[in-house]
Amino acid sequence: MHENPAVPKVHLLFEQWHSKYIKATADGNYVNGALPQKKATALSESQGYGMLVTIQAAQKGWATQHDFNRLVTYYLNHQINAQNHLMAWKQTKEGNSMVTAAKNNVSATDGDLDIAYSLLQADSFWGSTGKVNYQQLAHKILNSLLRYTYQRETNLLTVGDWALNSPQYSKLIRTSDLIPAYYQYFYRKTKNQSWKLIAKKSVAVLNTLSAQNKTGLLPDFAYSHLNTVSSATPYSLEGANDGNYAWNATRIPWRLALNNSQVLQKINKKLLSFFAKQSTIHAGYTLSGKQLVPYSSMAFTAPIAVAAMQNSKQFAALSAATKKSVLNDKLTGNYYADTLQVLSAFSLENMGEDNE
Repeated sequence: MHENPAVPKVHLLFEQWHSKYIKATADGNYVNGALPQKKATALSESQGYGMLVTIQAAQKGWATQHDFNRLVTYYLNHQINAQNHLMAWKQTKEGNSMVTAAKNNVSATDGDLDIAYSLLQADSFWGSTGKVNYQQLAHKILNSLLRYTYQRETNLLTVGDWALNSPQYSKLIRTSDLIPAYYQYFYRKTKNQSWKLIAKKSVAVLNTLSAQNKTGLLPDFAYSHLNTVSSATPYSLEGANDGNYAWNATRIPWRLALNNSQVLQKINKKLLSFFAKQSTIHAGYTLSGKQLVPYSSMAFTAPIAVAAMQNSKQFAALSAATKKSVLNDKLTGNYYADTLQVLSAFSLENMGEDNE
Protein backbone atom coordinates (compact mmCIF):
# COMPACT_ATOMS: atom_id res chain seq x y z
CA MET A 1 0.00 0.00 0.00
CA HIS A 2 1.52 3.33 -1.02
CA GLU A 3 1.20 5.51 2.02
CA ASN A 4 0.71 9.20 2.28
CA PRO A 5 1.37 9.94 5.98
CA ALA A 6 -1.35 12.60 5.91
CA VAL A 7 -4.02 10.09 4.84
CA PRO A 8 -5.37 7.74 7.54
CA LYS A 9 -4.69 4.07 6.78
CA VAL A 10 -8.37 3.26 7.08
CA HIS A 11 -9.06 5.82 4.33
CA LEU A 12 -6.61 4.06 2.02
CA LEU A 13 -8.18 0.69 2.82
CA PHE A 14 -11.62 2.12 2.12
CA GLU A 15 -10.53 3.51 -1.26
CA GLN A 16 -9.00 0.16 -2.23
CA TRP A 17 -12.09 -1.74 -1.09
CA HIS A 18 -14.48 0.66 -2.85
CA SER A 19 -12.70 0.41 -6.19
CA LYS A 20 -12.46 -3.38 -5.94
CA TYR A 21 -15.98 -4.30 -4.81
CA ILE A 22 -18.56 -1.59 -5.56
CA LYS A 23 -20.25 -2.34 -8.90
CA ALA A 24 -22.71 -0.08 -10.74
CA THR A 25 -25.89 -1.20 -12.51
CA ALA A 26 -28.99 0.52 -13.83
CA ASP A 27 -30.71 -0.76 -10.66
CA GLY A 28 -28.20 0.86 -8.28
CA ASN A 29 -24.84 -0.16 -6.87
CA TYR A 30 -24.04 -3.48 -5.24
CA VAL A 31 -21.08 -5.05 -3.46
CA ASN A 32 -19.65 -7.97 -5.42
CA GLY A 33 -19.54 -10.88 -2.98
CA ALA A 34 -18.32 -13.45 -5.51
CA LEU A 35 -15.10 -15.40 -5.23
CA PRO A 36 -12.36 -14.22 -7.61
CA GLN A 37 -12.92 -15.27 -11.22
CA LYS A 38 -16.53 -16.24 -10.47
CA LYS A 39 -19.70 -14.67 -11.90
CA ALA A 40 -20.52 -11.36 -10.17
CA THR A 41 -22.81 -11.92 -7.21
CA ALA A 42 -24.72 -9.59 -4.92
CA LEU A 43 -25.72 -10.80 -1.46
CA SER A 44 -27.91 -9.17 1.15
CA GLU A 45 -24.92 -9.74 3.46
CA SER A 46 -22.55 -7.87 1.15
CA GLN A 47 -25.12 -5.11 0.56
CA GLY A 48 -25.47 -4.62 4.31
CA TYR A 49 -21.71 -4.48 4.72
CA GLY A 50 -21.43 -2.02 1.85
CA MET A 51 -23.98 0.26 3.44
CA LEU A 52 -22.20 0.04 6.82
CA VAL A 53 -18.86 0.88 5.20
CA THR A 54 -20.30 3.73 3.15
CA ILE A 55 -22.18 5.50 5.95
CA GLN A 56 -19.02 5.36 8.09
CA ALA A 57 -16.94 6.69 5.20
CA ALA A 58 -19.50 9.47 4.65
CA GLN A 59 -19.28 10.45 8.31
CA LYS A 60 -15.57 11.07 7.72
CA GLY A 61 -16.06 12.90 4.43
CA TRP A 62 -14.72 10.07 2.27
CA ALA A 63 -18.03 9.12 0.59
CA THR A 64 -21.12 11.04 -0.46
CA GLN A 65 -24.81 10.71 0.23
CA HIS A 66 -25.18 9.81 -3.43
CA ASP A 67 -22.81 6.86 -2.93
CA PHE A 68 -24.97 5.60 -0.09
CA ASN A 69 -28.23 6.21 -1.97
CA ARG A 70 -27.01 4.12 -4.92
CA LEU A 71 -26.66 1.17 -2.53
CA VAL A 72 -30.12 1.89 -1.11
CA THR A 73 -31.56 1.93 -4.65
CA TYR A 74 -30.14 -1.52 -5.34
CA TYR A 75 -31.68 -2.85 -2.11
CA LEU A 76 -35.06 -1.33 -3.04
CA ASN A 77 -34.96 -3.05 -6.42
CA HIS A 78 -34.28 -6.43 -4.81
CA GLN A 79 -36.77 -6.67 -1.97
CA ILE A 80 -38.57 -9.99 -1.71
CA ASN A 81 -41.97 -8.53 -2.59
CA ALA A 82 -44.24 -5.54 -1.96
CA GLN A 83 -45.19 -6.79 1.52
CA ASN A 84 -41.89 -8.36 2.61
CA HIS A 85 -39.24 -5.63 2.67
CA LEU A 86 -36.35 -7.96 3.44
CA MET A 87 -33.78 -8.24 0.67
CA ALA A 88 -33.62 -11.33 -1.53
CA TRP A 89 -30.42 -12.93 -0.32
CA LYS A 90 -28.64 -13.46 -3.66
CA GLN A 91 -28.48 -12.14 -7.23
CA THR A 92 -26.13 -13.20 -9.99
CA LYS A 93 -25.12 -11.32 -13.11
CA GLU A 94 -26.94 -12.41 -16.26
CA GLY A 95 -25.91 -10.23 -19.19
CA ASN A 96 -26.14 -6.66 -17.89
CA SER A 97 -28.70 -7.45 -15.17
CA MET A 98 -28.53 -8.77 -11.62
CA VAL A 99 -31.12 -11.54 -11.40
CA THR A 100 -32.67 -13.26 -8.39
CA ALA A 101 -33.44 -16.92 -9.10
CA ALA A 102 -36.77 -18.06 -7.62
CA LYS A 103 -35.01 -20.26 -5.02
CA ASN A 104 -32.99 -17.22 -3.86
CA ASN A 105 -35.99 -14.93 -3.31
CA VAL A 106 -35.75 -15.51 0.44
CA SER A 107 -33.95 -13.59 3.17
CA ALA A 108 -30.77 -13.98 5.20
CA THR A 109 -31.20 -12.20 8.53
CA ASP A 110 -27.63 -10.96 8.94
CA GLY A 111 -27.84 -8.82 5.79
CA ASP A 112 -31.18 -7.31 6.70
CA LEU A 113 -29.96 -6.34 10.17
CA ASP A 114 -27.02 -4.42 8.71
CA ILE A 115 -29.18 -2.75 6.04
CA ALA A 116 -31.67 -1.56 8.67
CA TYR A 117 -28.93 -0.38 11.03
CA SER A 118 -27.12 1.56 8.32
CA LEU A 119 -30.38 3.23 7.21
CA LEU A 120 -30.99 4.43 10.77
CA GLN A 121 -27.41 5.70 10.90
CA ALA A 122 -28.03 7.55 7.63
CA ASP A 123 -31.17 9.09 9.10
CA SER A 124 -29.15 10.33 12.09
CA PHE A 125 -26.46 11.76 9.78
CA TRP A 126 -28.45 13.27 6.90
CA GLY A 127 -32.05 13.21 8.10
CA SER A 128 -34.89 11.71 6.08
CA THR A 129 -36.35 14.75 4.32
CA GLY A 130 -34.25 14.41 1.16
CA LYS A 131 -34.59 12.01 -1.78
CA VAL A 132 -34.69 8.96 0.50
CA ASN A 133 -36.68 8.54 3.69
CA TYR A 134 -34.10 6.40 5.50
CA GLN A 135 -36.13 6.18 8.69
CA GLN A 136 -39.24 4.91 6.91
CA LEU A 137 -37.26 2.30 4.97
CA ALA A 138 -35.52 1.09 8.13
CA HIS A 139 -38.84 0.74 9.95
CA LYS A 140 -40.27 -1.28 7.05
CA ILE A 141 -37.33 -3.70 7.27
CA LEU A 142 -37.61 -3.95 11.05
CA ASN A 143 -41.33 -4.64 10.81
CA SER A 144 -40.66 -7.32 8.17
CA LEU A 145 -37.98 -8.91 10.38
CA LEU A 146 -40.51 -9.18 13.20
CA ARG A 147 -43.23 -10.45 10.89
CA TYR A 148 -41.22 -12.98 8.90
CA THR A 149 -38.26 -14.06 11.08
CA TYR A 150 -39.23 -13.51 14.74
CA GLN A 151 -39.59 -16.82 16.58
CA ARG A 152 -41.80 -15.74 19.49
CA GLU A 153 -41.33 -18.96 21.44
CA THR A 154 -37.59 -18.34 21.73
CA ASN A 155 -37.60 -14.51 21.42
CA LEU A 156 -34.94 -14.73 18.71
CA LEU A 157 -34.76 -14.16 14.95
CA THR A 158 -34.47 -17.17 12.66
CA VAL A 159 -31.70 -17.37 10.06
CA GLY A 160 -34.13 -16.19 7.36
CA ASP A 161 -37.81 -15.79 6.51
CA TRP A 162 -37.89 -19.29 4.99
CA ALA A 163 -37.03 -20.85 8.37
CA LEU A 164 -39.77 -19.41 10.59
CA ASN A 165 -42.40 -22.07 9.88
CA SER A 166 -39.98 -24.93 9.28
CA PRO A 167 -39.99 -27.69 11.95
CA GLN A 168 -36.32 -28.36 11.14
CA TYR A 169 -35.03 -24.78 11.11
CA SER A 170 -37.34 -22.60 13.22
CA LYS A 171 -35.13 -22.96 16.34
CA LEU A 172 -31.81 -22.67 14.46
CA ILE A 173 -29.93 -19.41 15.03
CA ARG A 174 -26.87 -17.86 13.44
CA THR A 175 -24.85 -16.83 16.51
CA SER A 176 -23.42 -13.78 14.75
CA ASP A 177 -27.01 -12.48 14.40
CA LEU A 178 -27.07 -12.12 18.20
CA ILE A 179 -26.17 -8.43 18.23
CA PRO A 180 -27.57 -6.91 21.44
CA ALA A 181 -26.32 -3.41 20.52
CA TYR A 182 -28.41 -3.49 17.33
CA TYR A 183 -31.54 -4.73 19.07
CA GLN A 184 -31.23 -2.14 21.85
CA TYR A 185 -30.79 0.54 19.16
CA PHE A 186 -33.83 -0.74 17.24
CA TYR A 187 -35.87 -0.57 20.45
CA ARG A 188 -34.81 3.04 21.08
CA LYS A 189 -35.76 3.97 17.51
CA THR A 190 -39.10 2.11 17.34
CA LYS A 191 -40.23 1.65 20.98
CA ASN A 192 -41.34 -1.85 19.95
CA GLN A 193 -40.91 -4.08 23.02
CA SER A 194 -40.04 -7.09 20.85
CA TRP A 195 -36.57 -5.67 20.21
CA LYS A 196 -35.95 -5.36 23.94
CA LEU A 197 -36.95 -9.02 24.40
CA ILE A 198 -34.69 -10.11 21.52
CA ALA A 199 -31.77 -8.14 22.97
CA LYS A 200 -32.22 -9.72 26.41
CA LYS A 201 -32.50 -13.27 25.01
CA SER A 202 -29.47 -12.71 22.73
CA VAL A 203 -27.31 -11.84 25.74
CA ALA A 204 -28.55 -14.91 27.62
CA VAL A 205 -27.85 -17.26 24.70
CA LEU A 206 -24.38 -15.84 24.06
CA ASN A 207 -23.57 -16.16 27.76
CA THR A 208 -24.78 -19.77 27.86
CA LEU A 209 -22.81 -20.78 24.77
CA SER A 210 -19.67 -19.07 26.07
CA ALA A 211 -19.90 -21.01 29.32
CA GLN A 212 -20.23 -24.38 27.58
CA ASN A 213 -16.48 -24.74 26.92
CA LYS A 214 -13.14 -23.60 28.35
CA THR A 215 -12.12 -21.60 25.27
CA GLY A 216 -15.15 -19.31 25.08
CA LEU A 217 -15.37 -20.05 21.35
CA LEU A 218 -18.90 -19.99 19.96
CA PRO A 219 -20.35 -22.06 17.10
CA ASP A 220 -21.47 -20.71 13.74
CA PHE A 221 -24.99 -21.98 14.46
CA ALA A 222 -26.90 -23.14 17.51
CA TYR A 223 -30.31 -24.47 18.44
CA SER A 224 -32.28 -22.42 20.94
CA HIS A 225 -35.23 -24.15 22.51
CA LEU A 226 -37.37 -22.78 25.32
CA ASN A 227 -34.88 -23.45 28.15
CA THR A 228 -31.85 -24.98 26.43
CA VAL A 229 -29.19 -23.86 23.98
CA SER A 230 -26.89 -26.24 22.12
CA SER A 231 -24.31 -25.97 19.37
CA ALA A 232 -25.48 -27.08 15.94
CA THR A 233 -24.37 -30.44 14.63
CA PRO A 234 -22.37 -30.68 11.37
CA TYR A 235 -24.46 -30.05 8.23
CA SER A 236 -27.32 -28.44 10.17
CA LEU A 237 -27.41 -25.74 7.48
CA GLU A 238 -24.19 -24.83 5.66
CA GLY A 239 -21.62 -27.58 6.17
CA ALA A 240 -19.25 -29.59 8.32
CA ASN A 241 -18.29 -26.61 10.50
CA ASP A 242 -21.79 -25.50 11.54
CA GLY A 243 -20.96 -26.36 15.15
CA ASN A 244 -17.45 -24.87 15.07
CA TYR A 245 -16.02 -21.36 15.41
CA ALA A 246 -15.87 -20.72 11.68
CA TRP A 247 -16.77 -18.17 9.01
CA ASN A 248 -19.99 -16.95 10.63
CA ALA A 249 -19.05 -16.91 14.32
CA THR A 250 -15.82 -15.05 13.55
CA ARG A 251 -17.91 -11.85 13.42
CA ILE A 252 -19.04 -12.15 17.05
CA PRO A 253 -16.08 -10.34 18.74
CA TRP A 254 -16.56 -7.35 16.42
CA ARG A 255 -20.33 -7.33 16.95
CA LEU A 256 -20.04 -7.53 20.74
CA ALA A 257 -17.53 -4.68 20.80
CA LEU A 258 -20.42 -2.37 19.85
CA ASN A 259 -21.60 -2.71 23.44
CA ASN A 260 -19.79 -2.00 26.72
CA SER A 261 -22.04 -4.19 28.87
CA GLN A 262 -20.20 -6.18 31.52
CA VAL A 263 -21.73 -9.50 30.47
CA LEU A 264 -20.84 -9.06 26.77
CA GLN A 265 -17.32 -7.90 27.55
CA LYS A 266 -16.88 -10.96 29.77
CA ILE A 267 -17.76 -13.10 26.72
CA ASN A 268 -15.26 -11.23 24.55
CA LYS A 269 -12.55 -11.37 27.23
CA LYS A 270 -12.89 -15.14 27.45
CA LEU A 271 -12.42 -15.35 23.68
CA LEU A 272 -9.48 -12.97 23.84
CA SER A 273 -7.81 -15.05 26.56
CA PHE A 274 -7.90 -18.00 24.17
CA PHE A 275 -6.52 -16.05 21.22
CA ALA A 276 -3.81 -14.38 23.32
CA LYS A 277 -2.31 -17.86 23.83
CA GLN A 278 -2.20 -18.65 20.11
CA SER A 279 0.96 -17.93 18.13
CA THR A 280 -1.23 -17.43 15.03
CA ILE A 281 -4.94 -16.80 14.61
CA HIS A 282 -6.12 -19.55 12.28
CA ALA A 283 -9.19 -19.54 10.04
CA GLY A 284 -11.43 -21.59 12.30
CA TYR A 285 -11.41 -23.77 15.41
CA THR A 286 -13.37 -26.51 17.09
CA LEU A 287 -15.01 -25.27 20.27
CA SER A 288 -12.31 -27.08 22.27
CA GLY A 289 -9.70 -24.93 20.51
CA LYS A 290 -8.28 -27.25 17.86
CA GLN A 291 -7.45 -25.38 14.65
CA LEU A 292 -9.49 -26.46 11.63
CA VAL A 293 -7.00 -25.37 8.95
CA PRO A 294 -3.27 -24.53 8.82
CA TYR A 295 -3.78 -21.02 7.40
CA SER A 296 -4.93 -17.63 8.63
CA SER A 297 -7.48 -15.18 7.24
CA MET A 298 -8.15 -11.53 7.94
CA ALA A 299 -11.79 -12.57 8.38
CA PHE A 300 -10.68 -14.10 11.70
CA THR A 301 -7.94 -11.66 12.68
CA ALA A 302 -9.85 -8.40 12.13
CA PRO A 303 -12.79 -8.98 14.53
CA ILE A 304 -10.34 -10.04 17.25
CA ALA A 305 -8.42 -6.78 16.70
CA VAL A 306 -11.56 -4.77 17.50
CA ALA A 307 -12.36 -6.74 20.66
CA ALA A 308 -8.71 -6.62 21.76
CA MET A 309 -8.45 -2.86 21.29
CA GLN A 310 -11.58 -2.38 23.38
CA ASN A 311 -9.81 -4.38 26.11
CA SER A 312 -6.26 -3.23 25.32
CA LYS A 313 -5.23 -2.73 28.95
CA GLN A 314 -5.68 -6.45 29.55
CA PHE A 315 -4.65 -7.65 26.06
CA ALA A 316 -2.01 -5.10 25.01
CA ALA A 317 0.19 -7.45 22.94
CA LEU A 318 -2.73 -9.08 21.12
CA SER A 319 -4.25 -5.66 20.45
CA ALA A 320 -1.03 -4.19 19.06
CA ALA A 321 -0.28 -7.16 16.78
CA THR A 322 -3.79 -7.54 15.36
CA LYS A 323 -4.34 -3.80 14.93
CA LYS A 324 -1.08 -3.57 12.97
CA SER A 325 -2.25 -6.38 10.65
CA VAL A 326 -5.67 -4.84 10.05
CA LEU A 327 -4.30 -1.39 9.21
CA ASN A 328 -1.25 -2.46 7.21
CA ASP A 329 -2.05 -5.72 5.42
CA LYS A 330 -3.11 -5.34 1.79
CA LEU A 331 -6.53 -6.51 0.68
CA THR A 332 -6.34 -10.06 -0.66
CA GLY A 333 -9.19 -10.22 -3.17
CA ASN A 334 -11.35 -12.34 -0.87
CA TYR A 335 -14.53 -10.26 -0.50
CA TYR A 336 -15.44 -11.53 2.96
CA ALA A 337 -12.00 -11.15 4.51
CA ASP A 338 -11.38 -7.78 2.84
CA THR A 339 -14.74 -6.40 3.93
CA LEU A 340 -14.33 -7.50 7.56
CA GLN A 341 -10.87 -5.92 7.46
CA VAL A 342 -12.28 -2.56 6.33
CA LEU A 343 -15.21 -2.66 8.75
CA SER A 344 -12.84 -3.52 11.59
CA ALA A 345 -10.45 -0.76 10.52
CA PHE A 346 -13.31 1.73 10.86
CA SER A 347 -14.06 0.36 14.34
CA LEU A 348 -10.40 0.72 15.35
CA GLU A 349 -10.30 4.27 13.97
CA ASN A 350 -13.48 5.23 15.83
CA MET A 351 -12.21 3.69 19.08
CA GLY A 352 -8.98 5.66 18.71
CA GLU A 353 -10.93 8.88 18.24
CA ASP A 354 -13.07 8.11 21.30
CA ASN A 355 -9.93 7.68 23.40
CA GLU A 356 -8.28 10.90 22.27
